[in-house]
Amino acid sequence: MDRRSRREGFTLIELLVVIAIIAVLIALLLPAVQQAREAARRTQCRNNLKQIGLALHNYHDQFSVFPYAVAHTGQAATAINPAPAGQFNSVTNHTGWLMLLPNFEQAALYSQFNFNWATGIRNPNSATLMGGSANTLINAALSTRILPALLCPSDDGPTVYTGADSSYGCGVANSARTSYGFSVSNGNGTTVWRTEDPLNRRLFGLNSAANFRDIRDGASNTVAIVETTLDVDDGETQSWACSSHVGAGINLDAPNSNGVINQFTCCTWRTPAMAQTRFGRLGEWGEPGSAHPGGLQVLMGDGAVRFINQNIDRVTQQRLSRISDGNTVGEF
Repeated sequence: MDRRSRREGFTLIELLVVIAIIAVLIALLLPAVQQAREAARRTQCRNNLKQIGLALHNYHDQFSVFPYAVAHTGQAATAINPAPAGQFNSVTNHTGWLMLLPNFEQAALYSQFNFNWATGIRNPNSATLMGGSANTLINAALSTRILPALLCPSDDGPTVYTGADSSYGCGVANSARTSYGFSVSNGNGTTVWRTEDPLNRRLFGLNSAANFRDIRDGASNTVAIVETTLDVDDGETQSWACSSHVGAGINLDAPNSNGVINQFTCCTWRTPAMAQTRFGRLGEWGEPGSAHPGGLQVLMGDGAVRFINQNIDRVTQQRLSRISDGNTVGEF
């Protein structure tokens, strides 16, 4: 018999070895692929923040002032009613994102809002929509528009409020969230920006009206926009269209978590005591954090985007958030 006519192939052992080698290669390659994907998503998030920076600067060029973080919120409407002279209506609860819509190529959406009425948010002390009019309901319906420019692609959290948590949005199901918050000193917006201690003041706040002259520490040393997560364990995250009693913005100094960035654990005060931890979901509302491992991205006052390590020195973190405390920031 001619030996050359025999059909040759892998033995069972050789086949198993080949399969094992392929499995090892896949196991080695998978983390690299995931890292590459996260790098791409982080770059897109960075681009989002850059576009926000351009929108803020264009707005300032037009009006010589930055937009407020939020007009009077639901909770503040009771505490500050009637509104102080020169301040906005105490129930409008509009966000600065609304003011920036024309600079996001959303002029058509902007033109549909009635800014004389609230954006539908429920008053935390009642079950009724603030304003109680058809105009309020129209504004609330517009809040369901999902804006990709205000969403971090690394965050796979819910992009809208649904079901029981719809009152945390704009009082309607499917009102949309955002991954970014204006830098504020008080996330529940009960203190009018102009009455805050100048040494502790952030670039934005309740009825804020800051301009570049107010940033005495320098725009390159001052944070303007802070990343947050689309979902939180306690409270609520940010809505782009309206603010309720805890949706006025993000405090980079993170008072609820003692300054910890990416604090994903909450909440030991529950009864019975129970702490839940989930990467990419912050423990408390109004805190800084992201779905990016190791830290978060911020937009500086000069339009630059910086990545802040979650292990940043607390003093530097505080100085970055304030606009005129007179302290040197240093390297970060």
